[in-house]
Amino acid sequence: MAVLTASGGQVMPGPRRLWTNFMGTMVASKKGGGAPTGATGGENEMIIGGYDAVPAVGLEWHVLGTQTILTPKKTAVGLDVSMDKTANDGLEITPGIFYRANHPGSFKVGTDPAFYFKLRFKLADVDGTDDCAVGFRKAEAYQANIDDYDEMAALNVISGNIKLETILNGGATTTSETLDTWADGETHTLKVFVNADGLVSYQIDDDAAVETTFSFDDGEEVIPFFYFLHDTNVCDTVELIEWDCGLQ
Repeated sequence: MAVLTASGGQVMPGPRRLWTNFMGTMVASKKGGGAPTGATGGENEMIIGGYDAVPAVGLEWHVLGTQTILTPKKTAVGLDVSMDKTANDGLEITPGIFYRANHPGSFKVGTDPAFYFKLRFKLADVDGTDDCAVGFRKAEAYQANIDDYDEMAALNVISGNIKLETILNGGATTTSETLDTWADGETHTLKVFVNADGLVSYQIDDDAAVETTFSFDDGEEVIPFFYFLHDTNVCDTVELIEWDCGLQ
């Protein structure tokens, strides 16, 4: 079975889609080799899955703050990425930060047809989320502050309120209310869609999709991402249940 590696390795045949339910064996290492690091700004890789009909999928994570717990932990429902549970600490997960043509974890506006990212996850204590964002951002180097990305469109769960946040060409973050909320212990699916022209829409669970006025620049190379930081109350467990991205 082929492995979809974060550094651009072999791609499974068929439609461009990167999917995992975070079940099966997980293997982790520092990006480039060696034991995983918890140092600020460190980058690690994981390969997870590879059983029955579930492909082995490669993802990488960027360390936010300083972690003494060095890897996410498997749970009965998925993957707990809460790490040290310390204010202003967390992580960002991507399929890799560089655009690779025809790879299911990166996309080019105006070249690729419409694409999407869906993430289903569970939050134990929502008032402990400083940022908990799901969406697309420019394929660029990791930033410690989510607001420092050049272009971004994401749904962000902040203290139980689900907001839409966008950045265009390095400008200030624009925040819009979705009026949807997230309660302690709930599981939801956040979905962000980008059409062939770069126009963004979003969907929460099975609600009707909402088209926005935000568009990525033509030719922009973007990747799906999950970015999480604990607030002072901390969120306790943050369990990823299903990651799904690809062409619509």
